[in-house]
Amino acid sequence: MAKVKMDMTKGKILPQLFWFALPIMATSIIHQLFNTADTIVVGRWGGATPEAREIALSAVGACGPLNSLLITLFMGLSVGAGVVVSHAVGAKHYDQIKKTVHTAISIATISGIFLAIVGFVFARPLLAWLDTPDAIIDQAVLYMRAYFCGIPAQLIYNYCAAMLRSTGDSTKPLVFLSVSGVVNFLLNLVMVLGFHQGALGVGIATAASQWVACFMVLIYMARSDGYCHFEWGALGIHLPSLKKILSIGIPTGIQQSMFAIGNTVMQSALNSFNSSVYVSGSSISSNVGSYTQLIVGGFEQSAQVFVGQNTGAKNIKRIRKGVKVSALLIFVSAAALNTGLNLLSKPILELFAPGNPAVVEFAQLKLLVNSSFYFAAHLGNLYAGSIRGMGKSTLPMIVSILGICGVRVLWIYTVFVWIRHPLTIFFAYAVSWVITYVAQWILYRCLLKKTEKQWNKESIDLSVSVPV
Repeated sequence: MAKVKMDMTKGKILPQLFWFALPIMATSIIHQLFNTADTIVVGRWGGATPEAREIALSAVGACGPLNSLLITLFMGLSVGAGVVVSHAVGAKHYDQIKKTVHTAISIATISGIFLAIVGFVFARPLLAWLDTPDAIIDQAVLYMRAYFCGIPAQLIYNYCAAMLRSTGDSTKPLVFLSVSGVVNFLLNLVMVLGFHQGALGVGIATAASQWVACFMVLIYMARSDGYCHFEWGALGIHLPSLKKILSIGIPTGIQQSMFAIGNTVMQSALNSFNSSVYVSGSSISSNVGSYTQLIVGGFEQSAQVFVGQNTGAKNIKRIRKGVKVSALLIFVSAAALNTGLNLLSKPILELFAPGNPAVVEFAQLKLLVNSSFYFAAHLGNLYAGSIRGMGKSTLPMIVSILGICGVRVLWIYTVFVWIRHPLTIFFAYAVSWVITYVAQWILYRCLLKKTEKQWNKESIDLSVSVPV
């Protein structure tokens, strides 16, 4: 049996967190390149005129919040699977990993098929529910239906990648997604330039590339002799493993769904202006800004695996130190990256909307406002992820629902009503991030003290019960 790729229960903390995070960052960036390739190709070549290209670009962008809303609940279960595996690694309970792997893949398959059917059948009524502008809804429906044909593959890949990372292997998911990213880009060109399919073409390309990543990770795990070894005949639901996955994954999925609901409300508010300039500008701004978030987010995911393994090992001092190091890495990297991004924002944004200064100007405005507060979002995610890594996901879920979804929805129905301007929408992000960050930090500190007392008591009770 192969060894765990990286045992984070011992060794120097900073190098472990940094080097483990690098492949995660690269993997996240390549995944985002799916969306960027979609946006650039359709924005530059998705129509014969600037107006037609703007409509195609808006159609792709309008589907983003709705796609997230539908899949995030089930995607949250991948976090649960990853945490269960990381606890087993730290506690050296390797038999538990095999049961978790096959249970998680079974859940991903069933959930993916269900979501594919829902997304395909209800695409138009859901987009209409969001007040998607009439000029773009037809293309948005086509894109969304094509996109959801790849959802089963997307779920399976993400579940497998989360479990591989929890054993310390953050490199293989990068390799698989790199290959599928190349496939996605090439198919985008073929479908849009060759077959002139616009938004539908990039949807087909994205779905096909998701299946490439899915098959690659399954074949690797089937051939591997590591702890995440996969056997087709062993697929099934192991109830104790399912219970552990759901106990962490459901609150995480609900939390992410609340993010999506909040963002959907924000998108609906932006749609209410009935302006393709606003929708296009917001879409490309989110796309560009996501890169710095994904880079910094690598430290968040690295910290969660670190905390998970050390929770299995019951090493509270190492958890405390690891989270402090992660917070420093996050703050410094977020400040540097977002400053550079804003300095270079205009030429970067023009790649998405050439010859359309109104869209670029609006995108710059949103990027400046949001990126100034990304650090609070990342630190909030760090503490919430650390709490989940310790096996407690209900409390951070409640905090996030109130702090992210609650604040944004309340903002839209109060402040936005009083000051009806797109800038008002953007500041809702900033306020919600700051409030949630402070609340998650307080919750983390309280849980850390409680866990330390519990583990110290268990250690004393064990020493008393062992005969001398």
